[in-house]
Amino acid sequence: MIPRALLLRGSFAVLAGAALLFTPLPASEAGAAGSSLGARLVGPIAALVASAQWVRADLAFRAGRVELFLARAHTALQLAPESAEGWRYLAWHQAYALASPEREADPERRLAWVRAGLATAAQGERVAKHPEELALLGGLILIKLPMVDPQLPWPGGMAAAWEAAAEHFERARRLGYDAEDAADLSRLAREAAAELRAQH
Repeated sequence: MIPRALLLRGSFAVLAGAALLFTPLPASEAGAAGSSLGARLVGPIAALVASAQWVRADLAFRAGRVELFLARAHTALQLAPESAEGWRYLAWHQAYALASPEREADPERRLAWVRAGLATAAQGERVAKHPEELALLGGLILIKLPMVDPQLPWPGGMAAAWEAAAEHFERARRLGYDAEDAADLSRLAREAAAELRAQH
């Protein structure tokens, strides 16, 4: 049984993340130009070009052109690699939208999209200005498994997913995320993991 407090907190976190991540990023949030080749080529207008590319990526996604969406998203990230918002936007689409049971019936393919989202969040964590946001997102992606899609064949089962989520929340705290909130999320995730392991 999953603690009610964790269900509520996780649901609120998912909804808040969706509000942020499913909207094309404005230029003010696209991030300052990073050190990538693309950013150096366009110089001071890199953030503006990245913002326009995110709009184009969103249009491709809405049209069902997933490969084009991914290509445009990666171009935008090359232009503004320091933007945590950009990494979150792509990772969320991979792990939630593309991995949703409503969109993809094959659990192995859903799991592949979840892994892609986690990989995107991890990559962003290494280069973004606010890595704590990407560490937190990794945890939110992982709690999606037992909360939304518990049939996915995650290694070690759903208890392992909860434990991995707790590790992400703890890392987010170390990187600068709100200490109280991160500790609360980690504690609740570990309680959920312990409850599942006690049932077996």
